[in-house]
Amino acid sequence: MNKILTYLLILTVFNGFGQRYFHDFPYYDFIKYDSNEVIFKGDSSQFDRFYSKLDKAIFDGKGQVNILHFGGSHVQAGIWSGKVRQRMHQLYPGIIAGRGLMFPYNVGRTTNPSDYRTKYHGYWKGCRNVERKKACLLGLMGISITTSDSTAWLQVYDKPGHQIDYSFTRVKVFHSMDSSSYHMVFPQDTNAIITHFPDKGYSDVQFSKPLDTLHLSLKKTHPKQSKFVCYGFKMENNTPGIYYDAVGNNGADIPAYLRCDLLEEHLSASPPDLVILSIGINDAYTTNFNKEGYKENYRELIKRIRTVSPDCAILFTTNNDSYYRKRYANKNGIKVKVAMEELSTELGAGIWDMFTIMGGLKSIDLWVYEGIAKRDRIHFNRKGYNIMGDLLSSALIKSYDRHLQLNMK
Repeated sequence: MNKILTYLLILTVFNGFGQRYFHDFPYYDFIKYDSNEVIFKGDSSQFDRFYSKLDKAIFDGKGQVNILHFGGSHVQAGIWSGKVRQRMHQLYPGIIAGRGLMFPYNVGRTTNPSDYRTKYHGYWKGCRNVERKKACLLGLMGISITTSDSTAWLQVYDKPGHQIDYSFTRVKVFHSMDSSSYHMVFPQDTNAIITHFPDKGYSDVQFSKPLDTLHLSLKKTHPKQSKFVCYGFKMENNTPGIYYDAVGNNGADIPAYLRCDLLEEHLSASPPDLVILSIGINDAYTTNFNKEGYKENYRELIKRIRTVSPDCAILFTTNNDSYYRKRYANKNGIKVKVAMEELSTELGAGIWDMFTIMGGLKSIDLWVYEGIAKRDRIHFNRKGYNIMGDLLSSALIKSYDRHLQLNMK
């Protein structure tokens, strides 16, 4: 109880209890700040379980909490999700479990998230879940890179000057694990202990010292070895706290993630406690949006997620307002919002209504005019994504704060 009171005191000192929750929002009269909250249309018990696990990590220093955020280009850019990760890791002292999921996107010839860098050697071929004509096996992150070069290597490291120390002591490497796969070597730590988990599609690498860069080299140790397929990494520590994992692919809709055959296998490596679903802007970029088909696709995706983590909380984020082909206000955003409200009631999920919060239909014009969204009237710029990250994290913290206040009574 004393620890909960300390946490509530932190909120009071920083921003005035019950108001901005660490976030100094820039003010725009078209943003509906009063609507910035997590809404429940039905049963919220799964969020109660998520918040109880968060209690243990924060106040008892026990356990790790896994938050997983799915989306398209909004999430792949890493600014929106990166801001939420930063805010969640600043929620209370000592709750940074680690950086979490990372992928060398630029090796696969696509946009790398803004908060980390990659280097590589050798020829690598990429495959993404949005490339329907390619037949490739994909996992949780919806992207893979493959090489036949036994001298190839990869490096992944945080952007210099990062505000938070995301050094790691272990990493899960999601990769091909059959007899044709090259052997992995980690030159930075020759004492690293590698344990393989073929049923979950990854190898656990335990390092003898904290690292800030992952350097993975390949080596051919058997004549049958001919390639290596990488599906991503999860940078970890053994400390209690929060992981905020983000999975985004430019242009991805729900069917793109349903094509990821290794999704459940990779999810089982770190079953999520909260899944944030921000998939919909690409589903709605059409003149013949089918709301019932959209809902059915989401049911299937959530069914697959809950096969691995039956009690995980689900949070829908509605689409941002947008235009179709830069000319027509996309009213499908309203249909997506209604679909998510109906699914929330049906599945016991929460909703964060981005569409309403940003100002509703045609509000993207105001964001463009103020220089916080791009002229394509679909995407935000860095400043806009940071605002969205602050808004979403603030809504999550307010919802968690209500849980704490109820448990004090």
